[in-house]
Amino acid sequence: MSQPPPGATGSADRSWMAWTLIGLAIIWIAVLVISTASPNLVSGSQQERLPLALFVTWIWGLVASIGYLWGMSRLRGAASRQPLWIGLVVAVGAIWGVATIASVALPVWETGSDPTRLPVWALAAPIGAALLTTLASVVAGIFSQAPQ
Repeated sequence: MSQPPPGATGSADRSWMAWTLIGLAIIWIAVLVISTASPNLVSGSQQERLPLALFVTWIWGLVASIGYLWGMSRLRGAASRQPLWIGLVVAVGAIWGVATIASVALPVWETGSDPTRLPVWALAAPIGAALLTTLASVVAGIFSQAPQ
């Protein structure tokens, strides 16, 4: 087996760290946009507004970050895995991009005569994005293992 050139491991580690930070930034920028730009819960005869997404989206961002960091930790160490960690970041960007658009742009559920407006997509999209991010991270970790 040939030895990697000196400094190759260091550059792979720097690339891995940079891509890891890019993925985390994507998740938390999406959480910020969803939290601030999503429609509010509007209820009651006075039509009180409650920024429901602001209260719950950060929890799902935290879940996604933990899953993503776990997946990226499985990819660290070999420059040959670079396409996997870049692919994981692209997948995370696509997942959270779709979740952001769904949370902000899709209509709210309106019920009753008052009416109450429930931003279903602002609640459901971050949950789905967190679960899909964790799933993508697990799959990338599985693909990084050599067959036995």
